Amino acid sequence: MSRGTGQTGTMSHSGSARGGAPRPPVVGPPAARAGSARLRELLALSVLLSDGRPAAEIIELAGGAVRSWTPCEVVAVPREPGEAPAEVSGLRADGGRVTVEGRGWAWAYPLRAFNGPQGHLVVAGDQPPTSDERFLLTSLARYTGVALGQDALRRRLRTVAGDLDRAEAELRQHAAIQETLARAAADPTEDRIRAIAEALYAITGLPVVIEDSFGYARAWSGLAEAPAAEAGAPDLRGPLPVRDGDRLVTAAQPRHEVLGTIALVDPGRMAGERDQFALTHAALVLSGELAHVRAVAEVERRQRRDLVEDLIDGADEAGAAARAEALGYDLGPPHRAVAVGYPVAPADEVLAAAVERAVAALGLPGLVSRRADHVVLLSPEPRPDATGTTWERLHAAISARLGAVEVAVGVGRPADGPAGIAQSWRDAQRAYAIRAGGRQRDGVTVDDQLGLYRILGTGAGSGDLERYVDEWLGALLRYDAESGSELTRTLRTYLDRGGNYDETAAALIIHRSTLRYRLQRIRDLTGLDLGDPDTRLNLHVAVRGWSVLGGDDDG
Repeated sequence: MSRGTGQTGTMSHSGSARGGAPRPPVVGPPAARAGSARLRELLALSVLLSDGRPAAEIIELAGGAVRSWTPCEVVAVPREPGEAPAEVSGLRADGGRVTVEGRGWAWAYPLRAFNGPQGHLVVAGDQPPTSDERFLLTSLARYTGVALGQDALRRRLRTVAGDLDRAEAELRQHAAIQETLARAAADPTEDRIRAIAEALYAITGLPVVIEDSFGYARAWSGLAEAPAAEAGAPDLRGPLPVRDGDRLVTAAQPRHEVLGTIALVDPGRMAGERDQFALTHAALVLSGELAHVRAVAEVERRQRRDLVEDLIDGADEAGAAARAEALGYDLGPPHRAVAVGYPVAPADEVLAAAVERAVAALGLPGLVSRRADHVVLLSPEPRPDATGTTWERLHAAISARLGAVEVAVGVGRPADGPAGIAQSWRDAQRAYAIRAGGRQRDGVTVDDQLGLYRILGTGAGSGDLERYVDEWLGALLRYDAESGSELTRTLRTYLDRGGNYDETAAALIIHRSTLRYRLQRIRDLTGLDLGDPDTRLNLHVAVRGWSVLGGDDDG
């Protein structure tokens, strides 16, 4: 009974039988084999999740794994608890059990990464997963969170890189703009203010206007002609451009004072950020240039003022000519001194600026200064054909800049050489005093036209002349004012024509008999003999003085 039987049993335990076929090895139950496969799949999936794919693919891979490994599925991946869909409720920051409509079991797995929370993986099913399956879900959530964190970091890096590229491009663009404007402001062969306008026009393609602090155009580019001064001024309280109608304007303001403005003419509102940067930087460059121009002008103005003061006070001729030459001014031609002022108030900087601008607008060469009562202008003798109108044009140009303000102008006789300017200034003061003290204070009086009155006045005022006129013509003037007659004008014309009846009647456009009647009426009112030479001389001086005082608009 054998031994063979016992050996066979023993052999069966050993897993082989002598002379028989080998048995398969024992590898464990099916559940263990399935768990081992899932772990290998989890490791393989972790590699896939970390290979740099975008968030949408990461979520898709995670959802496929959940469906493959468990009887559940991914129903939501909210970033924050408040972002969960309506069918998911009870979501907390640290995850845990949640409620999903129509599902018996649901769980929110936090998705965490080194750069912060990445949301939740909400898994739901009709039945809860086994403990092994829940281990897989927890591990899957950990890998998914890390992968999403890496994707977020990559997207952030790409954004930063893009921002850096754009910033670098913008810096290059800004540097090019700054270099262009700096070259314009540094070119010694150009009018630098105009060069700045042309450079900004080249950069933006929009017309450019540079104006002074009074609103007058100093330079422009992209426009056929100088634009008219704008009525009113925009509120410029900082370095950034301000929209003012069709213009984008910014101030040239090195400190607290606005020295001018620079504007893009932009009716279509086409100016972008690049154009606004260019405009802002152009304003900075212009501020420096205007401040430099102003400093140079102040020095030159002070030197010119000192020269004018010395000339009208009677300076050394050779020294004055040398100083004028250093300022680039020619004292060689005969000059006239001109006194400009308000008849009822001392001169101020506004009047001085108006005179300077009027002189520049008319193209008159000259030196301008200001004393307490007058603005002083020394200007070459105008051409003979222009003498009669130059000073009236000057007065009109000054008045246009001051508005409805009375301005008196007195013009001295021409001076041959610097040494004679002091006398011309005394003449100008006398002519000014006559104009400012007369009935028609707003206007021009030229000393050459005073005739005999030059020996009556001293430049201190016109009171003596008024008394003289009243003494000889008072009765006629009062009669003319009361009756509306023209006896004083008739007398002036009669005396100007040397007592010739025919010429006087023709000038007045009246008949000889009418003239005889008027002359007789003058004799009756004044009690004077018009045939007496001394009487005729005094009356002639009086009617001339009456004209100088503005008593005859036609005189």
